[in-house]
Amino acid sequence: MAKELLRMDHITKVFPGVKALDNVNLSVEEGEIHALVGENGAGKSTLMNVLSGIYPYGTYEGDIIYNGEVCKFQKIKDSEEKGIVIIHQELALVPQMSIGENMFLGNERGKKNAINWNETYGEADKYL
Repeated sequence: MAKELLRMDHITKVFPGVKALDNVNLSVEEGEIHALVGENGAGKSTLMNVLSGIYPYGTYEGDIIYNGEVCKFQKIKDSEEKGIVIIHQELALVPQMSIGENMFLGNERGKKNAINWNETYGEADKYL
Protein backbone atom coordinates (compact mmCIF):
# COMPACT_ATOMS: atom_id res chain seq x y z
CA MET A 1 0.00 0.00 0.00
CA ALA A 2 1.39 3.39 -1.01
CA LYS A 3 2.06 6.03 1.60
CA GLU A 4 -0.02 9.20 1.55
CA LEU A 5 2.27 12.05 0.56
CA LEU A 6 -0.14 15.00 0.51
CA ARG A 7 -3.59 15.62 1.84
CA MET A 8 -5.55 18.84 1.60
CA ASP A 9 -8.66 18.71 3.78
CA HIS A 10 -11.69 20.99 3.59
CA ILE A 11 -9.86 23.84 1.85
CA THR A 12 -12.06 26.90 1.50
CA LYS A 13 -10.79 30.20 0.10
CA VAL A 14 -12.97 33.28 -0.15
CA PHE A 15 -12.20 36.50 -1.98
CA PRO A 16 -14.49 39.53 -1.57
CA GLY A 17 -17.77 38.43 -3.13
CA VAL A 18 -16.43 35.09 -4.44
CA LYS A 19 -16.00 31.67 -2.83
CA ALA A 20 -13.12 30.41 -4.99
CA LEU A 21 -12.70 27.08 -3.16
CA ASP A 22 -15.53 25.41 -1.26
CA ASN A 23 -14.50 22.54 1.02
CA VAL A 24 -12.00 21.00 -1.43
CA ASN A 25 -10.27 17.73 -0.55
CA LEU A 26 -7.25 16.27 -2.34
CA SER A 27 -5.14 13.21 -1.52
CA VAL A 28 -1.94 12.17 -3.30
CA GLU A 29 0.00 9.00 -2.54
CA GLU A 30 3.69 8.45 -3.27
CA GLY A 31 4.27 7.62 -6.92
CA GLU A 32 0.97 9.07 -8.11
CA ILE A 33 0.61 11.75 -10.74
CA HIS A 34 -2.46 13.96 -10.73
CA ALA A 35 -3.80 16.60 -13.07
CA LEU A 36 -6.18 19.37 -12.06
CA VAL A 37 -8.51 20.01 -14.96
CA GLY A 38 -11.37 22.46 -15.18
CA GLU A 39 -12.78 25.59 -16.69
CA ASN A 40 -11.27 29.02 -16.14
CA GLY A 41 -12.24 30.22 -12.69
CA ALA A 42 -12.79 26.70 -11.32
CA GLY A 43 -10.17 27.18 -8.59
CA LYS A 44 -7.22 25.13 -9.88
CA SER A 45 -4.67 27.91 -9.52
CA THR A 46 -6.17 29.05 -6.24
CA LEU A 47 -5.76 25.55 -4.78
CA MET A 48 -2.12 25.42 -5.91
CA ASN A 49 -1.53 28.92 -4.53
CA VAL A 50 -2.81 27.71 -1.15
CA LEU A 51 -0.51 24.67 -1.33
CA SER A 52 2.55 26.71 -2.30
CA GLY A 53 2.18 29.40 0.36
CA ILE A 54 1.24 32.20 -2.02
CA TYR A 55 -1.93 32.44 0.07
CA PRO A 56 -0.58 32.14 3.60
CA TYR A 57 -2.08 30.01 6.33
CA GLY A 58 -4.93 31.91 7.92
CA THR A 59 -6.21 33.37 4.64
CA TYR A 60 -8.07 30.12 3.91
CA GLU A 61 -9.82 27.43 5.92
CA GLY A 62 -8.73 23.80 6.04
CA ASP A 63 -5.58 21.77 6.54
CA ILE A 64 -2.55 20.79 4.48
CA ILE A 65 -0.82 17.59 5.59
CA TYR A 66 2.46 16.78 3.84
CA ASN A 67 4.44 13.66 4.74
CA GLY A 68 2.25 13.28 7.82
CA GLU A 69 2.97 16.80 9.10
CA VAL A 70 0.38 19.58 9.33
CA CYS A 71 1.78 22.51 7.36
CA LYS A 72 0.94 26.16 7.96
CA PHE A 73 2.89 27.85 5.19
CA GLN A 74 3.22 31.61 5.62
CA LYS A 75 5.25 32.20 2.45
CA ILE A 76 6.52 30.43 -0.65
CA LYS A 77 9.88 29.70 0.98
CA ASP A 78 8.10 27.63 3.68
CA SER A 79 6.59 25.26 1.10
CA GLU A 80 9.84 25.12 -0.88
CA GLU A 81 11.71 24.01 2.24
CA LYS A 82 9.37 20.98 2.36
CA GLY A 83 10.03 20.26 -1.32
CA ILE A 84 6.78 21.69 -2.68
CA VAL A 85 7.45 23.81 -5.75
CA ILE A 86 4.86 25.09 -8.18
CA ILE A 87 5.84 25.93 -11.74
CA HIS A 88 3.01 28.02 -13.10
CA GLN A 89 1.54 27.48 -16.54
CA GLU A 90 1.74 31.11 -17.60
CA LEU A 91 4.10 31.66 -20.47
CA ALA A 92 6.00 34.40 -18.65
CA LEU A 93 9.21 32.51 -19.26
CA VAL A 94 12.31 34.07 -20.74
CA PRO A 95 13.51 31.98 -23.70
CA GLN A 96 17.09 33.25 -23.32
CA MET A 97 17.28 31.89 -19.77
CA SER A 98 17.90 28.31 -18.66
CA ILE A 99 15.22 26.14 -17.06
CA GLY A 100 16.80 26.72 -13.64
CA GLU A 101 16.88 30.48 -14.14
CA ASN A 102 13.23 30.50 -15.22
CA MET A 103 12.20 28.28 -12.30
CA PHE A 104 13.39 30.84 -9.79
CA LEU A 105 12.57 33.97 -11.78
CA GLY A 106 11.29 36.44 -9.22
CA ASN A 107 12.44 34.23 -6.36
CA GLU A 108 16.16 34.15 -7.04
CA ARG A 109 18.60 32.55 -4.63
CA GLY A 110 21.15 34.82 -3.03
CA LYS A 111 21.37 37.84 -0.80
CA LYS A 112 20.11 41.36 -1.41
CA ASN A 113 21.23 42.44 -4.88
CA ALA A 114 23.48 39.48 -5.71
CA ILE A 115 22.12 36.28 -7.24
CA ASN A 116 23.91 33.11 -6.21
CA TRP A 117 23.82 31.17 -9.49
CA ASN A 118 25.44 28.05 -8.00
CA GLU A 119 22.66 27.88 -5.40
CA THR A 120 20.03 28.59 -8.07
CA TYR A 121 21.25 25.79 -10.36
CA GLY A 122 21.76 23.40 -7.44
CA GLU A 123 18.22 24.02 -6.21
CA ALA A 124 16.82 23.57 -9.73
CA ASP A 125 18.68 20.26 -10.08
CA LYS A 126 16.83 18.94 -7.02
CA TYR A 127 13.51 19.33 -8.82
CA LEU A 128 14.47 18.28 -12.33
